[in-house]
Amino acid sequence: MKKIFLLAISLPFIMCGGFAETVDGFGDRVIDTANSLTSPDHENYWLNNIRTFKTYPISYYQKRSNPTPLNVENNVQHTKEYPHNVAISANVEQVMLSDEIYTVSTADLGEHYEISADGKIYNSTDEIVLEKGQVITPLGEVKINGQYYLLFEPERDGRMLLADEHGQILHNIGRYYRGEFLLSKDKASVLPKDLGIVKNSNTKQSVSDFAMQFEIKYAGLQDGLMRFTYVDYSNGRNETQLTFSKEQQFLDINGKHIQVINATEDNIQYIIRN
Repeated sequence: MKKIFLLAISLPFIMCGGFAETVDGFGDRVIDTANSLTSPDHENYWLNNIRTFKTYPISYYQKRSNPTPLNVENNVQHTKEYPHNVAISANVEQVMLSDEIYTVSTADLGEHYEISADGKIYNSTDEIVLEKGQVITPLGEVKINGQYYLLFEPERDGRMLLADEHGQILHNIGRYYRGEFLLSKDKASVLPKDLGIVKNSNTKQSVSDFAMQFEIKYAGLQDGLMRFTYVDYSNGRNETQLTFSKEQQFLDINGKHIQVINATEDNIQYIIRN
């Protein structure tokens, strides 16, 4: 009987001690949970602070570290421009006319997007400040109610904006949530009202080395014949001697039309007609 009595007296103390430890542990867990749900860094924070929301899958764009040109346009330029329909002169062995070219290649590397003006988008709890000319890259697309929108993350902090095909910014501030786009139905304000996103082309230009095509030199007057040296550089260097009668007024050399005004042993005066 004595053993049973002692056991009956000690049992409540054991139970009370165990119960106290259970309450303390439960309280700690409640505090930890509350902190996690109110911490901006916690993934459930936005779900607990947005009254109505919906998530949408994101169709991500692939990043190109070294973009391959989508299109390359080549434009041949000439280094020298000669006066046309004006009398000029050249001495013996002096170049009368030459053509040196180079190629300007313009590569289309795709597109980039810029903010159209200084402004901001904000609601009762959040604000994103944007600057004119700020370059932002779309992360991908989001389909909402059958329409596709470009998805942007201007400040790289998880807050996201949507823009339609015309660059108009939607009046919402979204959030990245578990790999999807979380869209708040709480409307945001956009200032100025016409604040948008402008699409521009990314281009890169390169210039080739200069390449001489041909030269025409005056070689003098001999035996009543005007002499010229034509040098062709299109395939190495090939030199040809050309002669024309002193009485011939119009010459056609390599598609260049030249009108001779006067020719002597040492000098020629002429007009380039084309």
